[in-house]
Amino acid sequence: MPFTSNRLLKVSICALQHGESWRPNNCTTETCDKGKVIKEHVPCKPAPKPTCENGYQPVRVYDEAGCCFQYECQCICSGWGDPHYVTFDGKYYSFQQNCTYILVKEINIKYNFTVLIDNENCDASGTVTCVKALTVLYKNYTVILTQQRIPRTVTMVSINGKRVITTYSNEDLSVTSAGIEVHLSIPEIEARVMFKGISYFVKLPFSLFHNNTEGQCGNCDNDQKNDCGLRNGTIHPSCSDTAHDWKIYNITKPYCERPPPPIPTVTPTTQIPCHPEICEILTSTVFKECHKVIDPKPFYEACKYDVCHMSNPNVSCSSMETYASRCGDASVCVDWRNATKGKCELKCPGDKVYKPCGPEVEPTCNERYNKKYTQQCQEEEGDQIKVCGGFTEGCFCPEGMTLFSSATDTCVTSCCIGPDGQPKQLGDTWKTDCHHCVCDKDSLSVQCEPVMCPTQKPITCTEEGQVLVNRTVDCCERLTCGE
Repeated sequence: MPFTSNRLLKVSICALQHGESWRPNNCTTETCDKGKVIKEHVPCKPAPKPTCENGYQPVRVYDEAGCCFQYECQCICSGWGDPHYVTFDGKYYSFQQNCTYILVKEINIKYNFTVLIDNENCDASGTVTCVKALTVLYKNYTVILTQQRIPRTVTMVSINGKRVITTYSNEDLSVTSAGIEVHLSIPEIEARVMFKGISYFVKLPFSLFHNNTEGQCGNCDNDQKNDCGLRNGTIHPSCSDTAHDWKIYNITKPYCERPPPPIPTVTPTTQIPCHPEICEILTSTVFKECHKVIDPKPFYEACKYDVCHMSNPNVSCSSMETYASRCGDASVCVDWRNATKGKCELKCPGDKVYKPCGPEVEPTCNERYNKKYTQQCQEEEGDQIKVCGGFTEGCFCPEGMTLFSSATDTCVTSCCIGPDGQPKQLGDTWKTDCHHCVCDKDSLSVQCEPVMCPTQKPITCTEEGQVLVNRTVDCCERLTCGE
């Protein structure tokens, strides 16, 4: 764990010469001083906190040795609803087109990282669009995050054209999911992409991507003034106008090759007053703790637009869902769905129950899986460093039950596995490999004992040519007469 203090600490007794020094690690020097060991942390430069235009708190970034840190802003671009965008530097805008666009692209290629967004019509009028999929290009990978909505909503991930389960990893990337959100992480460049159907975010480290991104997410440089740019570098005041310029060819959308049709003239009608009371939840005490770290204003404005222009309740709830997700990523738990009085209810499959703030990776009966996918982070709390993890809402097993495997929605009271690889209930018994096994109620695990063989009575072979032969019958060795 990195040190964060320059304090001198006297520890243990020194058996070396007075004044002799040594380096037990990269961050400290120890000196023998009159029989005492004095430990001193390497000197670190002051670490002022910058003001981040996107409203997020700056984060600590340690040097290569892990001894000293500086603060830097976070590059977080998000989108939701029909659709609403917030650039890396916090500029909010809306954009209603149903083609495929460059969301994030490097200006000067360093890491071969690009994110594309594919929009589709989500309203019968054909004038409102939603996110259909995100495509992440990295090295030689093409990762597609999307959803299947019929017969039930299921998040799907494919890598280079092959669908994978939503808990997957290799040497370059990892995918985790709690059933609602799916997270793609690329450790080498510290990139993270979250997809939730009608919402998403792309999170990049400022130190690696500073002043080197373009697209609908803008330039990650902590300056909103240059976020609305065209491919030729020209900057405009409105991102809604420049977003068109990032359209790319998609063979499944030939209509996108033509100029967009003119906006039809609509005869003015008397508008019915719109009172988006549900949106007031965003500025209420429900999200009070999150207000301290993330500004709710763009989410509130987007919520009002959605409620007043769309009938789809999922889209109307998307602003609160997205804001809560960003809060959870900042380790602020918000239980908001009950405040909507059923309008934004989320139902879970099977035995699973909804939790607003669960772990990104739910433990299963497979310990190797748990060890591989359980992620930890470090977070500042005063002058201390604590182990932490961001929250995510999702469908989880009830208290007292464990997810049997990452590939199922089966919750079990014990992690007993039968010979067919399927879960066993407490008290179940079976026979396998010459053992009697039970799903033990006390240890909550499989307990097996060898089959007990009864003592065989002496036998005598009476037929001519017969001899005693040793045979195995029902796991027990028995002497029988045979030729």
